[in-house]
Amino acid sequence: MENSQENQSLISDKIPLKEKIFYGIGAFMDGGGVAMMSCVMLKYMTTMGIAMAIASTIMMVAKIWDAITDPLMGFISDNTRGKFGRRKPYMFFGGISLIIAIFLVFMPVRSMGMSIPAFTAYILIMYLIWNTCSTITQVPYCSMASDISPSFKERNNANTVKLVFNAIASGLAYVLPLLFVEALISEDGYLFMPNISSTQFWLLMSLIFGTMFGGGLILCGIFVKERIKPTSPKKKFNLKQFINNYAEPYKNKSYRWHIVMYVSAFICMDMISALAVYYATDVWHGYKLFGMNMSSLFIIAPMMVAAVVMFPLARYAMDKKTKQFAFRMGLPFYILAGIMLAIMDPSWTPPILVPIIAAVMGLGFGGAQMMPWIIFPDTLDVAQMATGDRPTGTYSGMMTLARKLAGAFGVGLVGWIVDGFGYIENTTGDPTAYIPQSDAVLLSIKLVLGLSIVIFISIAMFASFKYKINNKKLERIRYFINARENNITLTDEEEQEKASLINELYGKNKTIENTSNK
Repeated sequence: MENSQENQSLISDKIPLKEKIFYGIGAFMDGGGVAMMSCVMLKYMTTMGIAMAIASTIMMVAKIWDAITDPLMGFISDNTRGKFGRRKPYMFFGGISLIIAIFLVFMPVRSMGMSIPAFTAYILIMYLIWNTCSTITQVPYCSMASDISPSFKERNNANTVKLVFNAIASGLAYVLPLLFVEALISEDGYLFMPNISSTQFWLLMSLIFGTMFGGGLILCGIFVKERIKPTSPKKKFNLKQFINNYAEPYKNKSYRWHIVMYVSAFICMDMISALAVYYATDVWHGYKLFGMNMSSLFIIAPMMVAAVVMFPLARYAMDKKTKQFAFRMGLPFYILAGIMLAIMDPSWTPPILVPIIAAVMGLGFGGAQMMPWIIFPDTLDVAQMATGDRPTGTYSGMMTLARKLAGAFGVGLVGWIVDGFGYIENTTGDPTAYIPQSDAVLLSIKLVLGLSIVIFISIAMFASFKYKINNKKLERIRYFINARENNITLTDEEEQEKASLINELYGKNKTIENTSNK
């Protein structure tokens, strides 16, 4: 009888391949949304006449707004009850709203005669709307990383599939917008694309990424199941508790180090993405590679290809060693490449070194991009073992918030520092007009690029050594969670083992005594 129940449990935990694929398709927005805005938004705004410091501030204001909406969405999602689940309705209807929002953000209002001050206000409002729609979808979707199955093996497999789609989305979201920007600002176009108008840029961005991001979430909301059901009663909104929710996940020691790993790695990618166009078109202005003008694509494309190459190696390292080892194993390459990009000068550096160094950097980014969302459900297991509660929405809300705030802070640093050195934006109304920059500005672009990588990737590597969860510990964590759920009395030795795990992985918790099995 026990074997029959165990087999039935294994069947219910199993995630079919088709469902894993639809779950992965939902990651187009998760992998590409922030990436797209990080690499294109700053350049788009300065090309249309907004000062770089103001453009950076707009991005920061939008993320401050996220500081309110992300945890709120986590609370709403955690306390939603219905036959369609806690997460799926928001992914479905939020996907529709994303399609509308992206059409509004890139609408060519400047070419319609809108002044720069009016355009600045317009972009601020539309970017806030975009971020709100992103929050509505991403907090519930990221919660699915934990809710899709109680089996950590099945979760790992599903999240690996997700990360393949995540990588595809990241590559497309980094490369295509930069290609469109190059075609917008270059008189002769770029690669296979002729010069495009701001209207054509709007249609390309909206149709391609609206379909990818919104459509992917709609399909995910229809076809993916939530196998972990709510374990706590529905709560009424309480302002004091809502404020406390900001701090609640950070009581979890494992979650804290996980967030440091995640944020430090991705803030670098956001800063690289924002700087890539300026590094290529200003620092390397007038230089050619393979008969083409130097472009940001020679930085981002090889970096993303190398990152994808690292995925199977990172997965192998994760299975053979630990997830944190897979995260950090390529980071020394990342740091070395950042230093090289900072010190290379077009006066003595062969242009071919730019894509080579970018590929080396991608070897470090691959593991750093793949691991955080595979690690995320494990931190929730630790929380559930320690407290008896599994606040997935709160945890994912704070994680997406940390990601957005880090990206905004990184892009803000780029804008404020480079603008402080005297960057001159394009106010001519002609996107193809080239504005020469001073030597001080060019130096600031290189230094910000290099130093940001050295500093933040070093922090990420340090945090990976402080993160202590491994597969052996996860097996015991799941055992203790199942014991509580099935009212199984633990032995004294097991109680001691559980307390030791909680102390090591979660930290001091005043509710432990009340939630231990007696």
